[in-house]
Amino acid sequence: MRTKQFSWLSALSLMALIAGITGCNPPAPVGNIPVNEDSVRGHILPISQAVAYTAKFRSTRDTFYKQLPPLGKLLNLGQAEAFNRDAIAVLLNQKDTSGNQAAGIRIYYGLDEGGQVRMVLVPYDKNGNDIINQLIGNKVVSIPGISSANAFWTDGQTIENGQRCPTVCGSGFGGLGGSTGGGQ
Repeated sequence: MRTKQFSWLSALSLMALIAGITGCNPPAPVGNIPVNEDSVRGHILPISQAVAYTAKFRSTRDTFYKQLPPLGKLLNLGQAEAFNRDAIAVLLNQKDTSGNQAAGIRIYYGLDEGGQVRMVLVPYDKNGNDIINQLIGNKVVSIPGISSANAFWTDGQTIENGQRCPTVCGSGFGGLGGSTGGGQ
């Protein structure tokens, strides 16, 4: 009798533990995010042209910094800013007030207190309007006069604070950061 009771209690405890662990974690993504290749075609840039663009940017930036040394402190452009998959997914999962999924992501340029140029990402709707929502949390409140917004301006959120390069860059050669390895 004691063995049956122990087994039953152990099995119940194990099920509760599994339910608790799996219930707290979202399921892992399976497969690729669906893509409409026709929508992508207009955005495709051959890697050779991308390498040329980024090399010209770095060269021009460095020339300006040499000609105007204070510019590097007032307008620190860096080379790139990386955002993780979850940061992009939370933007693409946003809906406008009509319940339509975000059509894409707009990237604004911002300037932080330290003079670093920062990327500020916001989803937009099918009409090109920014969707201003609270990204983390479940508060959804309409902003008067902005049909695509679902939060008060003070509650609306965007994505920023990407990993800046130089500082956090890839370690391999052949990327867009230059041939010095990691773009530094």
